[in-house]
Amino acid sequence: MSKFMTRLVLISIFTLAIVAPQAASAREQTIPMLREVKQTSPNQLLITYDQPVDKTKGITPTNYWIQSTTDVTPTGIATLGKNDQVNPSNSLTASKVSIAAADSQNQSFVLTFNQNISKGKSYKMIICYVTTPGAPPFTGDNGSATFIGQ
Repeated sequence: MSKFMTRLVLISIFTLAIVAPQAASAREQTIPMLREVKQTSPNQLLITYDQPVDKTKGITPTNYWIQSTTDVTPTGIATLGKNDQVNPSNSLTASKVSIAAADSQNQSFVLTFNQNISKGKSYKMIICYVTTPGAPPFTGDNGSATFIGQ
């Protein structure tokens, strides 16, 4: 019986060593990451993810932050100063921006700000909490990218 148990334990360990990293890798692949930020008009940004996202998460302003890379106090479209950290109280809001899907795959979204993006200003787009369709909630970040107002 002891040889049987030893073999069973070894098989279990071997199986976990193979399956666990693959399961973790599969979970990591379900997190959409920001691929590109592009200004398309004086008050609009087009953002593109590396894969389709849950539309509700993609159009929710509180999943987005705009950080000034030069100013200590946020001005213009920025919600964060250059030294500020992301938190729920300093995200974008529906009073500052509206967001709409830009394609039927929900991989690109247009952010339309209530004011123009300052020309020549450097900003950082930060995105958090966005998942793929049907995925469980996610509490991490989806990446960031810098851009300069045009």
